[in-house]
Amino acid sequence: MNSPKSLSRKDLIRSVTALAAASLLPKAGAAPAVAPTTITVEDLAAYEKIAGIEFTAEERKSILANVRESMGGFEAIRKQEISERDGLAVVFRPIGAGSEKAPRVQTRISKPSVQDIRGLTDEDIAFLPLRELGHLLRTRKITSVSLTRLYLSRLKLYGPKLNCVVNLMEDSALKNAAEADREIASGKYRGPLHGIPCGVKDLLATKGTKTTWGAAPYSEQMLDYDAAVIERLREAGAVVVVKLSMGALAYGDFWFGGLTKNPWNPAQGSSGSSAGSAAATAAGLVAFSIGTETLGSIVSPSERCRTTGFRPTFGRVSRYGAMELCATMDKIGPICREVDDCALVFAAICGEDARDPSTVGRSFRYAPARKLTGKKIGYTGELKPDHPFLKNLAELGATLVPIKFAPIADGITTILEVEASSAFEEFTRTRKIDEMKGSLWPPIFRAARFVPAVEYLQAMRARTQLMQRFETELGDVDAVVSLGIGQPIVHVNFTGHPQVILPQGDDGKGNSRAVSIIGRLYQDDRLLEIAKLAQDATDFHRRRPDLRKLG
Repeated sequence: MNSPKSLSRKDLIRSVTALAAASLLPKAGAAPAVAPTTITVEDLAAYEKIAGIEFTAEERKSILANVRESMGGFEAIRKQEISERDGLAVVFRPIGAGSEKAPRVQTRISKPSVQDIRGLTDEDIAFLPLRELGHLLRTRKITSVSLTRLYLSRLKLYGPKLNCVVNLMEDSALKNAAEADREIASGKYRGPLHGIPCGVKDLLATKGTKTTWGAAPYSEQMLDYDAAVIERLREAGAVVVVKLSMGALAYGDFWFGGLTKNPWNPAQGSSGSSAGSAAATAAGLVAFSIGTETLGSIVSPSERCRTTGFRPTFGRVSRYGAMELCATMDKIGPICREVDDCALVFAAICGEDARDPSTVGRSFRYAPARKLTGKKIGYTGELKPDHPFLKNLAELGATLVPIKFAPIADGITTILEVEASSAFEEFTRTRKIDEMKGSLWPPIFRAARFVPAVEYLQAMRARTQLMQRFETELGDVDAVVSLGIGQPIVHVNFTGHPQVILPQGDDGKGNSRAVSIIGRLYQDDRLLEIAKLAQDATDFHRRRPDLRKLG
């Protein structure tokens, strides 16, 4: 999660105002601070101010027994063992959800231009896009073991300077790379990711390796299974070499090991919460990485670190085995050097998974054309028609139209706060959360305990209205362009629409610039095809940071 400043300031203030009430929470191992039988009509009157409703004295007396009974039920649920694998019995689906009878996944990417590694430096190889690396591996001009050793050496050299490495998986990576070489040599080629080293955000369960969630209380956590994304990467033959840093419990770029830095400007953090995934990819420490997003956590670090980040439509990638923050908003996607790379990685990890009931089966057929003729692309108010990016789209044949979205209703962000608080309920109740030094989560988790269930459900209904209105506002456009992470970043994370970030250099003062393109629901392939043509009109994605600045 990486909330925009205009949003987070308001929400944090709202959350902090309820912090004083946290003294009502019990200490670890203690009985509830307030027993059900001690709840009085005066307590109900006080709580009515939070709920925004007023009952008469007689009405309070009439409901007192019901409230006490409910509180006893709450305590009974608290005594149950509920783990991170227990999902909600409610499944969120964006407008237009559903499955195809026979979804197909196909990708057609640009032809490789590098035929061998003669004349290339190690750094040249480290920054090659996936189509080039895949071709070199398939034709055995380079081995997965040598490529894995190259990335491991860069992770050891630059990882500490960027503070982006949580756990190197050197032994297992080299073992899997050797197996990839044997398979490729025997003619068993798994596809374009076979033998390619990658990194993953450290909230994905990885058997045999710590999964720390970026938080000190979980720094020694070992999960005995693989997340669905890890399974699918391995099925595709990719070599997972490193668990990468993330903001503690998926907020920001500060974790228990410190601040993850932006390779382009080490004076800045890399933004979050997929901080290490973006930093490592931008610095050429991995060929690609996996990030997650609840409210900006793929697109924001991609903007800061000048990577190509892709947040797919909600439900396209299984979250099984990923740390749950917000069950109806969490999404998983690739952070890469260029759009073709994102398409190849997404093709490997997308698809329905019975273990994550929010997933859907949809086709992904990525085959970029040479022109955007017939495409209608909207642009938001912060962009002017003469912006170079828009001019490139017009030259490619797109029809450009201004587009405006109605403001999001205040209170919809309550959904995120309540679901996050629920995901870490025991963590908060037992006061383990007090070990989260400097984190912004504690007041948010605690304040969410005072959100009435009725208000949460009403916020979900308001979300339905938002989804319907947003689809209407999109009209018949194929995509929408915004500056940076985009004015509708909050809208699209609640509606589930896909988004891709394309780097656009900097402002001359070391601050990164980017544009984002938002696509239609489940048309992830069409979105990436538009982004591919737009990106190829520039060379921003081919530029490399000067890592000598890291010292």
